[in-house]
Amino acid sequence: MRILLADDHDLVREAISLLFQQYFEGCEVAEAGALDPALEHIEANNTFDLVLLDLRMPGMNGLEGLKRTLEKVAESTFVVLLSGAYRSEDVRKAIEAGAHGFIPKTLRGQALANAVQLVLAGDKYLPSSILTDMGDGMSGSGTGEGESRLTGGFGNEGDFARLTPREREVLALLSEGRPNKDIARHLDLREITVKYHLKNIYRKLNVSNRAQAVKMALEDMARSGTL
Repeated sequence: MRILLADDHDLVREAISLLFQQYFEGCEVAEAGALDPALEHIEANNTFDLVLLDLRMPGMNGLEGLKRTLEKVAESTFVVLLSGAYRSEDVRKAIEAGAHGFIPKTLRGQALANAVQLVLAGDKYLPSSILTDMGDGMSGSGTGEGESRLTGGFGNEGDFARLTPREREVLALLSEGRPNKDIARHLDLREITVKYHLKNIYRKLNVSNRAQAVKMALEDMARSGTL
């Protein structure tokens, strides 16, 4: 199986690539750090079974990058979006634009392997936390971005049960490799407030830095199999 993994964060690419090597025997993973290099990979050798695109990496311009990719890939290639923090509206529009799935970056281990296998079997993968929203109709009544934002589905047991909804949002964005300034802009917070939330996250998860917090989040998804 050949996979193209496009994400602008080296750490995320390395982690997901290693996971694919572990769960899919003989899997070959090509990597790109932005949309244009990803499209160059496709033009050079359009034999990928699966293309994974980070929703917010350079060159994507919203869903325009998805549309450009779908125009270039072979008809048999599945194209899936990745994101650490997202809204139900992001997922709905991505599926309407032709994406074969929308996978949270916080999925890890067997949970991520299951999501990929579902897509390769011809089904669309959606986070389970999205399904109720889509079934009820997502036009809603004007809820704010903070109210509608989903946070990757961390488990509700152990240390994760202690996190507030806002702390889960911050941790989800942290898993994308985003710096504090970017997280603050994304959530419409002051940077000092983001630092306060991170301090609380580290304390509640019993870790001492960003890398340990993200690692623990990913391991939680692998343990719980939350999709």
